[in-house]
Amino acid sequence: MVKNKYLGVAWLTFCALIVGSGAYLWWHAEHRPSLTRNTAHLSADATNAAGSNQLSVNSSSLSNSIGQLGTTAGQNPGGPTSTKSAGSSNASLPDPSTFTQYDKYKDNNQALFAEIKVGTGAALGVNQQAAVIYTGFLTNGQVFDQSKADAGGKLQAFVFTEGAHQVIPGWEEGLNGMKVGGVRLLIVPPAVGYGSAGKGPVPPNAVLVFEVQLLEVK
Repeated sequence: MVKNKYLGVAWLTFCALIVGSGAYLWWHAEHRPSLTRNTAHLSADATNAAGSNQLSVNSSSLSNSIGQLGTTAGQNPGGPTSTKSAGSSNASLPDPSTFTQYDKYKDNNQALFAEIKVGTGAALGVNQQAAVIYTGFLTNGQVFDQSKADAGGKLQAFVFTEGAHQVIPGWEEGLNGMKVGGVRLLIVPPAVGYGSAGKGPVPPNAVLVFEVQLLEVK
């Protein structure tokens, strides 16, 4: 009789442990933080902790829009789940005088990007060489760096290896996965730019804006 009593208690304890473990695993799955990175079309303001660093374009009323990219009549604005206008060859660089709006990203810990023009060639990956031409702006619209031109006025490509830390972290984050022939607008906060020290014409704690065209990947 005593033996059966102990067996009953042991069985009830075992069942309680099984039920408790299942409940804990369910709660943990529901409440664990997202570790997804570079997932497109999430709201940048809600927030980049969710892992998105791609912003939509041509939708100034949306919280995850980067601003007023140029469009032509009849173009369909891109929203959180649309990149029609982003991939249009008619899309153009925003007016640099509007770049002060990007100061709101000063405290971000990763770069943001939007497709001004989606490329159709090979995608840039880690340990690959990229040849690009670019222009770098401060948020007051001032150009602080750009591709150099040769004697004939032709812009010379800047070459770097993705993932080799040859450029600022914001470039490596913002250009990864970009396709040849494409043009991206990068918004680089200080944490992945030149930080609290700045560098040369870049003042301390500056948000940087780049227009980058990918010419070649090898």
